[in-house]
Amino acid sequence: MTIARAPLSDEVYRQILQRVQRGEIPPGDRLRDAVLATQLGVSRTPIREALLRLSRDGVLENTVGRGFRVRPLDPGELSEVGVILGALESLALRLSPDPSPERLARLRSLDQTLETTRGDASHCLDLEDEWHRVLLEDCPNRRLLGTIASLRQVPRRYLAAYMRDAGRLSLSTLPHAKIIEALREAGPEGAAAVFDQQWRKGLAELEAWTARRTGSEARA
Repeated sequence: MTIARAPLSDEVYRQILQRVQRGEIPPGDRLRDAVLATQLGVSRTPIREALLRLSRDGVLENTVGRGFRVRPLDPGELSEVGVILGALESLALRLSPDPSPERLARLRSLDQTLETTRGDASHCLDLEDEWHRVLLEDCPNRRLLGTIASLRQVPRRYLAAYMRDAGRLSLSTLPHAKIIEALREAGPEGAAAVFDQQWRKGLAELEAWTARRTGSEARA
């Protein structure tokens, strides 16, 4: 498929990220800009820009003299980034003002869509990211939100691999309804406490799966 709309580097980034998350480019595989440029019908410049951005976001590794490859799944990486990301999202929630009825309604609507959506991992994870974006969108610290958005690309890889491995076509990583209810009843502080608890539980489950998966691959 040829990409026709601008900005090219953003669209190339999205296309490559989807391929990684769908398992079309498995962990450890190398990416060659000339091949990708031919496949996507663009020049090598936006390909290089997208690969560098994916490297900054932790999706790829950039080794001098050897180019880019998809980062292997690593329980240590997931644990480190997961702890940081959970703490930052909780902080952003605590810094937010009380939610408007409109934002609560959007959160409920997205949650319902997540529960009923059937599709590839990338689409489900896009919806999950959108739910978190709406949850935190009123936080006044924009730099904090930018850091969160970048870090979220790391656990996405693990969640996508887990969904493929488990044969799941839907996603509910957190009991969103509990967080929404806490946000309505107890405000950002109360919702952050519920978020912390559920995030730690979900992270522990994903860490356990990753350890089993990488252990099996090491023994193979």
